[in-house]
Amino acid sequence: MNETQFLFLQAARSLSQGYTSQLVIPRIILRMGALAGPKISVVIPCFNAEDTLQLQLMALQEQDAAPDFEVVLVDNGSTDRTGEIIRDFADSTSLTICHINASDFQGASYARNVGIRASSAERIMFCDADDVVSRWWISHGDLCFDFSPVWNGSAILLTDEEFEGSLEDIRLAFGDKPKFEPPVAGRPTAFPVLMGGNFGATKSALESVKAFDQSFVGAGEDNDLGFRFRRAGFEYPNAPSVRIGYRGKWDPRFIRSLAFRQAKAHALIATRYGSWPDSPMPKVCRELIRVTGSAILMLTGKKTKDWGGLSNRASAAMGLGLGKLEYLYLGRLPGAEIGAGLESKNLAG
Repeated sequence: MNETQFLFLQAARSLSQGYTSQLVIPRIILRMGALAGPKISVVIPCFNAEDTLQLQLMALQEQDAAPDFEVVLVDNGSTDRTGEIIRDFADSTSLTICHINASDFQGASYARNVGIRASSAERIMFCDADDVVSRWWISHGDLCFDFSPVWNGSAILLTDEEFEGSLEDIRLAFGDKPKFEPPVAGRPTAFPVLMGGNFGATKSALESVKAFDQSFVGAGEDNDLGFRFRRAGFEYPNAPSVRIGYRGKWDPRFIRSLAFRQAKAHALIATRYGSWPDSPMPKVCRELIRVTGSAILMLTGKKTKDWGGLSNRASAAMGLGLGKLEYLYLGRLPGAEIGAGLESKNLAG
C-alpha cells in the first residue's frame, strides 16, 4: 500500500467513526495536497545573474496568499557565482527549489524550455533573474489561469536608483497592491507581443506549440512564441495585477544593440510566417530618409536635439533592413529550433 492509498484509508476510517468535527480530516487533506505537488511552477532562466538573482529570490520567498509553488532555476552556463547563490538559497529557504543545469546551448529560449520540461505543475509562470515580482505575483497569476490558459503580465519600468532600495521600497515604487483585477483582452494586432519576463501559460498550451524557438538568440523569442500561440487559437489577455518591477537597460550602446536585434527578429518572424503585409514597422528606406532629415534639422538647430532617440531609430531601421535582405530576399533563414530543450536529458543541477 502506498502513502496515498494509506491516506485515503485513514480518511475513510475517520469518516466512519464520526471524527469529521475534529482535525483528523483537515490534516489528512493537507498531507494529500502536499503529495499532489505544487500548483504553480515558476521558471527563471539564469545567466551570470549573481548581482540580481538574490533580490528576485527574496521577492519570491515573500509571497502573500500564494498556493503551493516551486521555483525552477535554470542555470544557462553561468561563469560567475550564480550556481553558488542558487545552492545557498535552496539550503536556507522553505520554498521548493529545483536547480537545473542547462549549459548545452546558450540562450533564454533553451533555458526556458528545459525549465518547462522540469516543471512539476500544469500552471507555469515565467520571470527573469534581474527583476522583482509583486508580493501577490503568485496568487494573482494563479487566479489568471482561471480566465485563460495563457496570459500576459505587466511590467513597470524602474531606474537603477529605485532598484538600490529595499525590497519593500522597490515594490512601493511600482505600485504593488493586493487587489486583483481580472485579465482583459488586449487590442488585436497582427504581431502580438508576449512579455517573456512576465507571463503565464499552462504546460499543455506550451507543449501544444512546442514552446520556445532557440533560433531566436538575443531577442524576439517571446514574440515568436506569442505569434504561434495566436495561430494555435490561444488569445492571451493582459493581466495588470500580475506585475513586476522591470530593471531598465539604460546603457546607450545596449539600447541601440537591442533595437537592432529586435527589429531583425521582427523581420525573421514576418518572413517565416509570411506576414510582411501586416507588419506595423515603417518602410526601411523611408525611415532612413526621415532619420537623415531629422539629423540635418538637429544640426541646424531647427529641431530639438535627441541624438540618442535618433540613433535608436537608425539602429532599428538597419536591423529591419538587414533582416529583410537576409531572410526575405536572399532566403537565408536560420533553421527553426522550436522545442529545443524540451527533451533534454541532462537536468542535474
